[in-house]
Formats: sequence, C-alpha cells, structure tokens
Amino acid sequence: MRIVYWLLVGFSFTLSGCGVLFGEDGYFRNREDDYLKADSLEPLKVPEALNREALGQLYDVPALTREDLAYAQDTQDFEAPRPEPLSVNALQEQVKIQRLEDDQWILVNVDPAELWPRIRAFLADNNLEVASTSTDLGLMETSWVSFKDDPSRIDRYRIRIDRGVQPDTSEIHILHMSLNRDSATQAQLTSWPEESASEEREGFLVDELAASLAAEDMGAAGGTSLIAQNIGGDVKARIVNVDGEPVLELELSRARALATLSHSAKQEGFTIYDSAPQDGLFYLGYREPPNKSPGWLARLFGAEANPQPPQTRYSLAQLRDALPEGMVTTPDQADAAEKRLPKAPGYLLILSEGAGGVLKARLRTAYGERVSARKARDMLSVLRKNLI
Repeated sequence: MRIVYWLLVGFSFTLSGCGVLFGEDGYFRNREDDYLKADSLEPLKVPEALNREALGQLYDVPALTREDLAYAQDTQDFEAPRPEPLSVNALQEQVKIQRLEDDQWILVNVDPAELWPRIRAFLADNNLEVASTSTDLGLMETSWVSFKDDPSRIDRYRIRIDRGVQPDTSEIHILHMSLNRDSATQAQLTSWPEESASEEREGFLVDELAASLAAEDMGAAGGTSLIAQNIGGDVKARIVNVDGEPVLELELSRARALATLSHSAKQEGFTIYDSAPQDGLFYLGYREPPNKSPGWLARLFGAEANPQPPQTRYSLAQLRDALPEGMVTTPDQADAAEKRLPKAPGYLLILSEGAGGVLKARLRTAYGERVSARKARDMLSVLRKNLI
C-alpha cells in the first residue's frame, strides 16, 4: 500500500508539473502568436531638406493573396503554413545529365545567373566564339565551325538555359545545326532546326560541358551575371490556388510531366495503385512517412518499424466506370460512386492542360471529391520536391 500511495503522489505532481511547464502560463508555452501583440512604431521621418529616396523598406511584408486566405480558412485555428520542402536533388550531385526519350539536358543545382558566365568561359576555352546572345531568352549561339573529320560541312550550336523544376536549379539544352559548306542558302544559315542535325555532335558538347561544370566547385566558384539575373523565367513547377483548390502547375512537355510525376508518386509515402498515364490519371495511396523510427516501447504496442504500403481492392478502371469522364465530381456524384464502391481508399492525381499549354495536376479523393486545402497542399508539396 505504501508503494501505491507514493506512486499516486508522484503521478499527481507530474500532472501539475505539465501545467507549470507547458500550460498557457508555463515556461514552455506556445509563443506562435506572440508577434500579434507587438507594438507598431511610427515610420522614420526624414527632414524636408534631406533626400528621402535613399530610405526604403528592408523587409516588405507581402499582401495576402487569395491562395493565402483559402489556405488559412481550412482550419479552425490559425497555423503558420510549412515552408516549401527542400528538393531531394539539392543534396545530391551538382551536375548530371538527364534523358527522356530523344531529349537530353544538363541539370545543375545553381541559379541560371550563376551559369551564364561559366558557360561563356567554357566556350571561350574551347575556341567556340559566341556570335549572339539573348539574356531574356537565356540563349547563346556560337559562330560557324568545321570539324576536322568532315571539313565539307559547317556546324554551330545554340545553348539555352532554363530554370529547373526546383528552385535554384537550371537546365541546359543544346541544339546542334549542320549544313553543307558549298550549298547552304541564306535562309538555312539564319534559321535553326527543331531538332539537332546530329545526336552524336549534340551529345559531344553535352558531355564536355557537363564534365567541365562538374569539375568546378560550384559552391565556391562564385560569380553571378547581373545582366542575366532574369534568364530562364519562372520555375517550371509551382503550387498555386485555383478556385480555392491547391494545384501543381507544370510548365513541361506532357511526356516529361507524366514521367516526372510517375517518379515522384513512388517516393516518400506514395504508392501507385494503378495508372493510365496516357490519360493523365494516377490512382495513389499515401501514408505520411514517420519523422523517426518508433522506439522499443512503441514497437511493444504494435508500431511497425517499416510499415507496409497502403492497399486497395479497387482498380482505376473500376473508379473510372463509377465516376464522370473528368474524374471530378459533385457531392451527389461522389455519393453515388461511394455506394457502388464502398470505402475506396487513396487519392486520384489528375493531370489536365490549362491555358497556354500549362499542365495542372490536382489531387482528389478516390471518389473525385476535393481534398482539404491544407492536406492537398502538403501532399502536392511532397510530390513537387521529388520532381526531376
């Protein structure tokens, strides 16, 4: 009885201690909303005789957008949204060659403005004179040269630098052009083909440029072109809000978008149950990966160290048969589908083409209903960071 008594006393102190440490007045209280109590200060006043233009806001607070409001209204209590997750590629090799069908490009984990002077230096070191440039389009064109093994032809290259699918990454695309020296017309001399004249010649420059960039210490090399700060446009993958629903926008060819989504949908808790890539449809399972492996006590109560991927008894063909053609439903349509296919787990990833050829990937439940904005954004963020 004495042991039980002291156990009860210790337990009561533990309960009271939680309030002292973690309660609203505790030492480790939640300070997330403390900034709301901060006082506002009057802006600095500059005398009339002095120049006011040198003064500006160091930290501009961006205005709330419709996306922010839709995201915040998805929960009863305000919660600061998570930052964009770091791409898995950011911690891998700095330079690599990627290929998809007949296309190839160099992926570099630096901003395009940092690449511009390095590529110019590479061309100069290899006696390839730069004939013209366009920083707005991220283009460099070389002068005409002749290869020793085929002096009857003239060749040149066009190098295009784009932003990658991840922030602070770049893609280098190379186009090779070749003409007969004696019969080339003026029209041929001034226009570029859609595809390289020789895959071998293109691959030669791709390999040489990639090897040169990989040999550099990209982090320590430094050097950014101020005139090329805006080359490459925006990132090719971003999460936006469309009518209150988070959507992953992809400025990629359809073939590449499907290939990179297929890769991403097999990472970090995602499982592809079934898919119809030609129609832009993926039936996915998702189990949020744990932050760390369960301890011995958790395993004692049944927690799995390596949980099995989620399963389903339904196929994509069955879902397509129960849902409208676009797989996006109204509440009544979703209810009817649920009666036909009870307790269908997982999510639908639907790829469609929007204005300007931009592809849009949205997540829906297995019945075609909207996923909560917060859940959809979190899951799309995982997909986005695994794109290649």
